[in-house]
Amino acid sequence: MRMFQKTAWIWFLGFAAWLADALLSLRLHNILHARLALMVAIVFFTAGLFYRRQT
Repeated sequence: MRMFQKTAWIWFLGFAAWLADALLSLRLHNILHARLALMVAIVFFTAGLFYRRQT
């Protein structure tokens, strides 16, 4: 197992944190921040998938 596979969970943790931030921003009616946080969450999720599939 390579180092990237061992640390891929960090990317998913970042995804969860940014997604929670986006949901909280929506709850507080800050739409712009919610959209930006959602975009960052998608980047973290994509990176997690990429690093998980490294062989």
